[in-house]
Amino acid sequence: MIRMDIAVSGEMPLSHQRTKKRNSVLRPRNRKPQARRTVKPVIRCVIFDLDDTLYDCLGQRVPMTHRYAAQAMVEAGLRADAEAVYRARMRAFRTDPMLRYIDAEVTRHFGAEDPEEISRIAREAYFNCPVGKLTLFPGSLPLLRFLAKRGVRNFIVSFGEPEIQHAKVKALALDREPSVEKIYFADRNNVLTKEAAFRKIQKRTRLNPSEILIVGDRPAREIRAGKELGMHTVRLLHGEFKSQKPIGPEEEPDHVIGKISEVRKLPFMWGRAQKQRASGRQ
Repeated sequence: MIRMDIAVSGEMPLSHQRTKKRNSVLRPRNRKPQARRTVKPVIRCVIFDLDDTLYDCLGQRVPMTHRYAAQAMVEAGLRADAEAVYRARMRAFRTDPMLRYIDAEVTRHFGAEDPEEISRIAREAYFNCPVGKLTLFPGSLPLLRFLAKRGVRNFIVSFGEPEIQHAKVKALALDREPSVEKIYFADRNNVLTKEAAFRKIQKRTRLNPSEILIVGDRPAREIRAGKELGMHTVRLLHGEFKSQKPIGPEEEPDHVIGKISEVRKLPFMWGRAQKQRASGRQ
């Protein structure tokens, strides 16, 4: 009777109580879970768009090209002042940066007698406006050289009238920039599309799509093409197509930046960086 009283009162722990206490000592309380290490993708190739990605096309080219197209419309028979046509084009451009309806809108506004022909002439003038002096974004050249120094292979894929795009590249001195391996020119007639150019670069580099990064400003073009091929994508939110929204997941970039210099801050391992660190641990 005495032993039972002591046990019940708690002065002598029962056998199952002793086991529970011993187990609680073996399992430390408030143990924090170990944080998982995030593995950064390794990028060995970056493909850049040209217009509004490496230089400010909206600021340096767009007003000039619309003036050139406006003058061509007047010379083709549109009964209006070239300055008035230019202002009408810029108003239409703000709602139609893709240039799908801009010429039809302007010819209708001024009552053109042959709207289809004047629209054709305007479009040809727009895409063939002579190239003057151009300058890269301040961060473009440092970024290209930063990547090349780390063993990343840089390519440029430009879209437009090939002759004009060649002139842009020359004006920007990118045709003789050592950090750029090769420049491809996609064209309006789809002789070479951006997706086809991306495939050529992948074949040339013999890299997996997961090792290639696409940087551009247009969701419907380079972002969509890059995602369809399984490549990483970055959208530079600037320029003519800044207000353009992705139509679905296939046009949603992996990352969005406001300046080209921000590419180097993205969560990637660049070129040989991973190999160098691995060799340092051996």
